[in-house]
Amino acid sequence: MSPDVSPKPALRLYPALIVLTSLAMTAILLVRLALNFRYQYFLTHVEGVWLACAYDFTHGVFYRPLFSSLGFGGTRYFPLYFVLTSVLSKFLGSLETAGIALSAAGVVLALVAVHILLRRANVSVLLNAAAVTSILAVATTQQALLGAKGDSLAAALNLWGVVLCFGSKTRRLAIFFAALLFTLAFATKLTTVFGVAAVVLAWFFARRYKEALQLAVATAAGCILVLAFMYLASGGRVFAIFRACAGGGGSLFYTLQAPLHLLSKALDVDPVLLLFLVPAAVFGLQYFRENKFDVLPTYFALVLLVTTVIFGSPGIGINHLFDIQIASVIVLVVAISRAPAFAEIGSGLLAFALVVAIVPASQGLHSDLTRPSFRGDTAEVLRRLPTDSRPVLAENPLIVVNADKTPYLLDPFMFRILAMKHPELAGNFWEKMKHQGFAAVVLERDPTTAEGKSWYTDTHFGGEFLRDLDEHYTLNFATSKSFVYVPKSAMDAKDR
Repeated sequence: MSPDVSPKPALRLYPALIVLTSLAMTAILLVRLALNFRYQYFLTHVEGVWLACAYDFTHGVFYRPLFSSLGFGGTRYFPLYFVLTSVLSKFLGSLETAGIALSAAGVVLALVAVHILLRRANVSVLLNAAAVTSILAVATTQQALLGAKGDSLAAALNLWGVVLCFGSKTRRLAIFFAALLFTLAFATKLTTVFGVAAVVLAWFFARRYKEALQLAVATAAGCILVLAFMYLASGGRVFAIFRACAGGGGSLFYTLQAPLHLLSKALDVDPVLLLFLVPAAVFGLQYFRENKFDVLPTYFALVLLVTTVIFGSPGIGINHLFDIQIASVIVLVVAISRAPAFAEIGSGLLAFALVVAIVPASQGLHSDLTRPSFRGDTAEVLRRLPTDSRPVLAENPLIVVNADKTPYLLDPFMFRILAMKHPELAGNFWEKMKHQGFAAVVLERDPTTAEGKSWYTDTHFGGEFLRDLDEHYTLNFATSKSFVYVPKSAMDAKDR
């Protein structure tokens, strides 16, 4: 076969693969989304913390103290997501439905922003579809679509701010509206500052000094107002809470290993993401050399930098990879579209990655068909819990919220950190453990296994939790997602 015709079969194959995988991925995720709204499969302790903050807000508490009559607080989440979840729950019927809907809406809005951004960058319809599907293809995005966290809302607000600033000219009204969106993104997630930073830097390099200054000043003013509101609305305690929780209990050595933590997390939980991140770094570098004033490669570099810094703190999950997946796909697709020499190999890379991604997405759907329902499991736990005036200690505070009670403990991960840094605050907790002060202890993992022992020693609760649990509580029953312990005195009385 002559060289001039050899590429043609591949050039016909790649678009067909992209279209087919796009349709298949969309269908799979729509089914998973519908099932998830009904059964709420993915409401882990992390979602529980977000929704417990919303529950507190619903009942007039904005950032509960580290310790008070309510129990233990402690979080590093910014407020917009859980405030909106609280408001939406009045219309959607429950915090869980509101949280899942808001998180899924954030993903959809982010994808629409990506589509518009790529159209403005003159990316073809085919590559645009490939980009949107590529973002949906990874476990990180699917977790945001099916869970209840604030990451997707922050990403969507940030991307829409970039969309408003994308182009050779930006009107003053658009600049101030973009500043508002960047401010709201900051109010949702502290680290979502790379959008405004990328635009300001790109405009500065392009000598658009006046526009850069207007955007920077307006966004900075908005962020200051957000911080002032948080301080006043929390009664002045929010910054002390963040100081206690922000580091995540890490060390300097751990922080210096941040790039390794990022790669390790991706390899362990979301390896498909690397099929986009690695080529994006290669293509993006070449693209940046020829387009130094373009906001997109600057955006990718800043997202990668900020995400790496985030992984310098312990307790970071794959939800923090959502922005880097979006930035990787954007810069990869734009670089491919603007470099004819890369068109075939770039399209082949995207087609290959999407074909690979269909496998774990299909496995996820298959697992959903037999996955235990959080809603059903929680109902069973609450039905079987003993009637008692003592508080229930739940690793996932959402279980207590479902009983329309205030969780005694907001976040078991943060409690471990607080107990190490401020042991005087943890005294009430350990006293309750030793004197059987909890009506029940509800855990998400089996503490008798090696994995469970490691988890409850090094990640959640810590200290003498396992020893106290073994000495003063006994397993009453287990469900598909929960292990429920009750005081030994209650079981002894029952036996008598």
